Amino acid sequence: MDVSSEAKIAPVSRDRSAVKRRLAAGFSVNVFSRGVSTLVQLVSVPIFLKHWGADLYGEWLLLNSVPSSLALSDIGFGSTASNEMTMLMAVGKQAEALEVFQSVLALTTAISATIGAAFLALVWYLPWDRWLHTYSISKHDTRMVILLLVLSTLLTMQEQLFQGAFRCVSKYVLGTFLKSLVLLASFIAVSGVVLFGGDVLQTAWAYFWVNAVGTLFLWMALRREVPWIRFGFEHARMESLKRLWMPSVSFLALPLGNIVNLQGMLLVVGHVLGPAAVAIFSTARTVSRVAVQFMNIISNTIWPELSTAVGADDWQLARAIHRRACQISIGIGLAIVLAMAAVGPWIWRRWTLHAFPTDTVLLDLMLLLVIFSSLWMTSLTALVATNQHQRITPVYLSATFGALGLAWVLAHPFGLRGAAVALIGGEIVIASTVLRTSLKFLGDTFGGFARSMFQVPRLRGGPREATVVE
Repeated sequence: MDVSSEAKIAPVSRDRSAVKRRLAAGFSVNVFSRGVSTLVQLVSVPIFLKHWGADLYGEWLLLNSVPSSLALSDIGFGSTASNEMTMLMAVGKQAEALEVFQSVLALTTAISATIGAAFLALVWYLPWDRWLHTYSISKHDTRMVILLLVLSTLLTMQEQLFQGAFRCVSKYVLGTFLKSLVLLASFIAVSGVVLFGGDVLQTAWAYFWVNAVGTLFLWMALRREVPWIRFGFEHARMESLKRLWMPSVSFLALPLGNIVNLQGMLLVVGHVLGPAAVAIFSTARTVSRVAVQFMNIISNTIWPELSTAVGADDWQLARAIHRRACQISIGIGLAIVLAMAAVGPWIWRRWTLHAFPTDTVLLDLMLLLVIFSSLWMTSLTALVATNQHQRITPVYLSATFGALGLAWVLAHPFGLRGAAVALIGGEIVIASTVLRTSLKFLGDTFGGFARSMFQVPRLRGGPREATVVE
């Protein structure tokens, strides 16, 4: 059936009251989603440690590291397709949105099928137990667990694309809520098996079946809520994939840079200053990064609305959303920095059980790092949500790797504080580049943006050349 013959979906409403309601609902569901993730992380550890012990739990984490390497195997197409579909539906281009959906569906299906077939063929012959040092788990169970975890990951590879389909018709809140429910169900199932004495293989089977049912559940919900989305390849076009290729590949630079920033710096600190310094540096960074969680919530909340506004050529609304979000992000960052400056040393001592002395200067440097992060993390959403992030990825990666090199140099004479200064240097470069690029893309001015940080902007709309909201 020709999609053009079906009932058309009206463009997403850009009425300012509707936008505010969606932003409020999006913020609420992101708080819920973050709460579920935090619950899973905090509660899982004591359950596994109590019933399995540190050695077996450690081996379970090692087995989970194998499928985690496949998390980006869609090459970023899921995220960029979601943006593209949202911008297309902002002006009612349903046929084009379906073409993007089915094109990326075909690609991710081919990738997951290829990886799945490869693992089915090779998993039995590779020495996983020697590579991962799984001494508490038999060879057979090690291979079965890896296979089940990999298949579970491949089943959920389509999830980002499903979320994009919800988002493009202004059902982002529903999609995010359902995704959180699946995560919660997975946690309950896995924890239940462990609590009732289940072994590693039984736990892996529970994880697999919950994810399989969860994927089916999301598919059924999507078919009900977005009936024009059809799961097939009739409308798939190579031209759509070619158009999304550069934004998708560039998208990989963002998680790669984050991994280098977080894990690479620990490797540098460990090599130059030793394992004990890694523990101190990691603790200071964790205590200071509380604000980052709130920034992520804000970014996820405004993401679909920025895609919609830019797709509809409503640049004044896009500028207003960007300004308000940055204003809130900077405000939260400053508030948390001040609070952590006061109570951070106390948290440090209690959390580490006085295992090592509190370095207040190091903690203050890490808190200063948060202020610079607040200047760009939210602003970056304006580029990421509209597939314009390739404008900054070369500088982003260069600054991230450059900070590692600078840390190597400064850590020798100045210790951990030198490494922290190197991080700040990288953040300054990234913040200035991202903010300048976002403002230029949105047609905003730095002076107007800076003044708006001390005002309460209104969500007004208009073309790109319209007067900027002050």
